[in-house]
Amino acid sequence: MEKIVQLLQRRIWLGPLILILTLLVGLGVGLAIGWMTVEFKPNASDVAAAADSYALNNDLDLAKARLRGLSQAELETIFARLIRDKTAANQTFEAQRLTSLAQALGVKTTSVVVGTPPPTALGTPMPSGTPTPPSAGGLGGLIGNLLPVILLLLVAALILGGGALFLFRILPAWRAARARGIQPSEPAASSLAARARAAVTPPPPPTTAPGGLGRFVPTYNLGNDNYDTSYSLETSRGEFLGECGMGISETIGEGKPDKVTAFDLWLFDKADVRTVTLILMSEYAFNDQALRTKLATKGEAVLAEKGKTLSLETPSLAISAQIVELVYATNPAFPTNSHFQKLIVEIVPTVKEGATR
Repeated sequence: MEKIVQLLQRRIWLGPLILILTLLVGLGVGLAIGWMTVEFKPNASDVAAAADSYALNNDLDLAKARLRGLSQAELETIFARLIRDKTAANQTFEAQRLTSLAQALGVKTTSVVVGTPPPTALGTPMPSGTPTPPSAGGLGGLIGNLLPVILLLLVAALILGGGALFLFRILPAWRAARARGIQPSEPAASSLAARARAAVTPPPPPTTAPGGLGRFVPTYNLGNDNYDTSYSLETSRGEFLGECGMGISETIGEGKPDKVTAFDLWLFDKADVRTVTLILMSEYAFNDQALRTKLATKGEAVLAEKGKTLSLETPSLAISAQIVELVYATNPAFPTNSHFQKLIVEIVPTVKEGATR
């Protein structure tokens, strides 16, 4: 899974590209299905065209197929109106063709046209008259029937686009949570989205150190709620080895800003797939047995003291962390030395000698 995360981070353009291709394919398939499955309802122009065709080939089955979708009542209304209009326009021949097809279909009409029966053979000449206008309802019918399909595809595009943006926004937070041993089924996962949206203190650019993996200085100041910072540990060739970082572990009291009484200091080793954690506790929290018991499941409790050096190790990685600055907040509503005003830790990670990668 970690390799997939690395690939997503280094080839971030693949996600949007795959999304665009998926949408294009889905749009094409949707339009094709819609085109094949949409049933067009004939209109008056289609009825007139069917009458002309029937007069030429005398194919009643073809005429029925062309008018499929119209009820008997609709046929009676359309035929009656067309015959009346053609008769009023002195287009007797066209009216006769419509009458002939209506009679063949058993459609009752209110208009009766007397004249020469329409020709029934292809070779019979057709007298001149006003040409029947082409059907104008086909395109409108197509758009009207495809509209639900198009709207469905647009909704799907919005959902997929929103999902992709959400995925790429929470990916860094997911990696940090994974590095600290948080699983989606654990209660802490419910705060993952909030942590992703929260302002995270940007890490200072690493500098080359004897350990070869850089030097990091996480800094917390009172008011930096939801503080959680992590650093990727990579070789000079860009190979991902693990992560380390510091974040809020426990607060006390109510209201803002958060009163932080303990921090997590952690190291994740990709090769060992585990996280080791120290809990940096205020003097108040360290001496409170209930708090120590509560935080014992997260890691080893350590009293935070200025100048103290801390060590974390995995089979392949190690970090040396020194508390370079510690200032307690002064608030008469809370016990003395109960929460931090400022905390700065210097972290130097190294690859352990003899470790295989």
